[in-house]
Amino acid sequence: MQFWKPLKSRVQTELLVRGHCVACARSLAEARRELYPGDEDKELVICHCRRVFVYDKLINSYCRARLEEMSVG
Repeated sequence: MQFWKPLKSRVQTELLVRGHCVACARSLAEARRELYPGDEDKELVICHCRRVFVYDKLINSYCRARLEEMSVG
């Protein structure tokens, strides 16, 4: 069981680096975008499968949104 946790983490990291959702693997470039409250350099990205990500425009990368970030958007 321990073997799969690192593999899952590596796969999810690679999907985010390529700009794809970690749940459905769709491109996040086609997802719905909203303004990130309080920061012009970030966007909330909502995938078709309703997973929420934060896109940082300055470093051109995605990360999963925390619970606090999802309730604001």
